Amino acid sequence: MNFSLYGYGGHWIAVDCGMMIRQDLPDTPLQVPNMATLTERAITPDALLVTHGHEDHIGAIAWLWPYWGCPIYATPLTAALLRAKFHDHGLAGDAIRIIDPGDACECGPFNVRFLPVTHSIPESCAILIVTPSQRVLHTGDWKLDNEPLIGFPTDPERFRSIAPIDLIVGDSTNAPEREGTANEGDVARALEQTIPECKGRVVVTCFASNLARVLAIGRAAERCGRRVSLMGRSMERMVTIARGLGYLDDFPPIVPVQDLGYLPPEEVLVIATGSQGEPRSALSRLARSQHPNFELVAGDTVIFSAKAIPGNEPLIERLQQGLRQLGVIIYDGESHPALHASGHPGQEEIRQLYAWVNPRHLLPIHGEQAHQTTHRDLALQLGIDCPLIPVNGDMIRFDEQGLTREARYPQPPCMIDRNRVMPMPELFHETMGNGNRHGTLFLAIPVTPQGEGWSRIGLPVIDSHTTSPLDETALMEWLDEHLPTLANEHLAQLRQALRPLLLDYLSNHMRHLPSVHLQLIAN
Repeated sequence: MNFSLYGYGGHWIAVDCGMMIRQDLPDTPLQVPNMATLTERAITPDALLVTHGHEDHIGAIAWLWPYWGCPIYATPLTAALLRAKFHDHGLAGDAIRIIDPGDACECGPFNVRFLPVTHSIPESCAILIVTPSQRVLHTGDWKLDNEPLIGFPTDPERFRSIAPIDLIVGDSTNAPEREGTANEGDVARALEQTIPECKGRVVVTCFASNLARVLAIGRAAERCGRRVSLMGRSMERMVTIARGLGYLDDFPPIVPVQDLGYLPPEEVLVIATGSQGEPRSALSRLARSQHPNFELVAGDTVIFSAKAIPGNEPLIERLQQGLRQLGVIIYDGESHPALHASGHPGQEEIRQLYAWVNPRHLLPIHGEQAHQTTHRDLALQLGIDCPLIPVNGDMIRFDEQGLTREARYPQPPCMIDRNRVMPMPELFHETMGNGNRHGTLFLAIPVTPQGEGWSRIGLPVIDSHTTSPLDETALMEWLDEHLPTLANEHLAQLRQALRPLLLDYLSNHMRHLPSVHLQLIAN
């Protein structure tokens, strides 16, 4: 999830306010940013700027914005998605102000400009933030796509015109990838080649927000004589909003799902939600033969036109296993990588953008620590100063001396419980009493399935505010010894099994046991 604050002269602005789905917790609850630090420091943003409409950038706004009541600046598509969320929460949308890509606005001492970039949702923008002292470029999520299908390629001249930049706050998600990413036009051609080869009914699953992909699927279906239907509430809502904004004017007519039974199988194509194996999604219901109006049979085809989000692999494997039991033919990113393109830049694209804007300093964000580290190393090769790899809760000063970490504030998880934002109860040994007086310890451990157990990938993120020292090297050796012995299928089960072992280890190796929060991240 994404939530950033920029302060100058006693004024603050926020950029994005997203949520994340905790796959390592029972019932996969929603986690949102913790507002405690803002309350403690009496920080209220003068404005909230939104780079684009993905859930990890807008998903928490309807829950947290009421604490601020500030103006929200968003491009037309993102604004429409936010208004729908506000309506669901019973909130008025008066604070949502539309700003077209390329336009600027003033927020106190900040002059900000929304610079259009290509990404896997239309109207994505980087944000140029200008104060009397600095010029900062917050990239948001981006890539360089020369054939985005919806919208225009990123304009080099627009970015050259803002050079030089004092600081770039940049996307690290795909920094380990040496090459650039594929274009949406490449994926469209792969779909046009693949769909005519399919027999029986065809279901293509992708992210509902990837409207370019939805458009490409619809066009490919029409060209080979298939009628198009949509399945899944988020897919139907996204297409409805996009059509209202004029984005899918050439999308083929949509056949209601309940009417598909009147069509021959070879004339049917469904665009469905569920690419991440979500148990309540349309595709999962099809795999369980529980959809009231449509069923898949042997010889039908399901195409996965989306990459697995880390942590969702077990859910996707279970979904695909159910489809195979029905005799369904599966195309996915493993067998047909051309059917998907990432929305984030590889090293080739990062080099290109940085050549345009000529930044002096980099703050690498997004992705995991390994991605940020690779991004930092690339920046140093390009002669860009990058002294810090930030973590959640860091307060960083940027002045004529460069970047300096001033403080790190604990960020205990906050969950959505019964439509309310609630602190997640701390984890501590029941026999030890409340461990808050001995501090807090946050462990985020990247893991991957290996054999019948699990293994650690890279370094854990350890945020320690404790009264007792922790030997991090010994802890990692202990994890490497015990993770392979835990034969749990899902992250939530692994966390449940690891938690008591970890607490027992910590109680034996720390003089005072703090409150402990454990997060597992799958790679």
